[in-house]
Amino acid sequence: MAHHTSVLIIGAGQAASVLARELRGLGYSGSITVVGEETHLPYERPPLSKDVLKASASTESVFLQKAEFYQEQNIELVLGTSVHSLDCASRQAHLSNGQTWSFEHAVLATGGAARELALLPATQANALYLRTLDDALRVQARLHPGVRVLVIGGGFMGLELASTAHETGAQVTVVEANERLLARNAPALLSHWLLERFESQGITVCLGQGVSQAHFATDKEHPVELELKDGQRLQGDVALVAAGLTANSALARASGIAVDEMTAGIIVDRQGRTSVAGIYAAGDCTTQICPETAVRTRTESWQNANEQARQVAHVIAAQPAPAAPVSWFWTDVLGCNIQMLGQGSPDLDYQVRGVMDSQADAISFMLLAFEGPYLRHAIAVNAGADLRALRSIMEQNVPVDPAIVLDPSTKLRQYVKEALRTAHV
Repeated sequence: MAHHTSVLIIGAGQAASVLARELRGLGYSGSITVVGEETHLPYERPPLSKDVLKASASTESVFLQKAEFYQEQNIELVLGTSVHSLDCASRQAHLSNGQTWSFEHAVLATGGAARELALLPATQANALYLRTLDDALRVQARLHPGVRVLVIGGGFMGLELASTAHETGAQVTVVEANERLLARNAPALLSHWLLERFESQGITVCLGQGVSQAHFATDKEHPVELELKDGQRLQGDVALVAAGLTANSALARASGIAVDEMTAGIIVDRQGRTSVAGIYAAGDCTTQICPETAVRTRTESWQNANEQARQVAHVIAAQPAPAAPVSWFWTDVLGCNIQMLGQGSPDLDYQVRGVMDSQADAISFMLLAFEGPYLRHAIAVNAGADLRALRSIMEQNVPVDPAIVLDPSTKLRQYVKEALRTAHV
């Protein structure tokens, strides 16, 4: 039996749920069908490495919407099912359950998969990866006081895993191949502060050390042994691998939709259009190529999934494209909320507002990078209110006096308000 839907959303994660909700919010009355491989309702991923691992959040609490929402909004969920093939010419999708769906618009929201390391295969019971809710529950079951946890990767996910494992009472060691933590995402100032913060909490950090050998032996007291590049051997009970994400773009590639060879992301424009008319993509599976600079960007973030979904919804609903917000990202590690606003780059010069004390009882500071009088990138550690105050000047590219902004005594909300007023006179 053939089925038909106005909008077929392939993938049932955050981008998919936000897209469906946004379409209904814009008054779109066509039928919407969401097809996803997991059996869970669409959920948020950020809590997986934090509250879910600590068992301080229920499974249901991470769901983006309750089941009743989809029923009330006439959004059909086809869960536990994958799309085997997509025929863009005939506008048909063939599903693993044997169904064939025809559609007017299709949106690929297929997300990504945890990048697996050959030395630490996911088939090993003591080598765990975190991407899905089920993954999080498996890791949660292994965390308890005294367990030796070896975290492979010093990026955002690795640091979150290490932080959460530490909070559960585990003995934690972080192994990072680069010479500093967050080497691809943060300035050296923040990397060095994070290293001090982790080591002050009793977490061992091995930098510039990739894994050269991995041994698993269930008959030993500590069944995981990793040999690092310098010959050092680490013993643990479980290895948590955070080696990055790969875009789930195989379906797009097989369907003749353009995929970027460098990032493996589905190529989209600013409104989520792919190379095939009527086919869109949103979230971790996408890559945008700036037409002016040819810079390729594949952004893996909560905000990006939301914003790309909004853009696609407006196109399908024939509504004007919403303004793109300033890039924003956040993470929580070792009791510190870290937020980043704007786009960082290696050539930026960061200055400190406040005091960078990794062991203070009350930590709060910002790292700010200016280009002349213009703020280009801001990092806030336990200073979210100040970061929110600065958002407007970045969005509107309003000039400020860096010395005043960097002065901890400056009331940023009041100063920004005056700067905006002066700019608009």
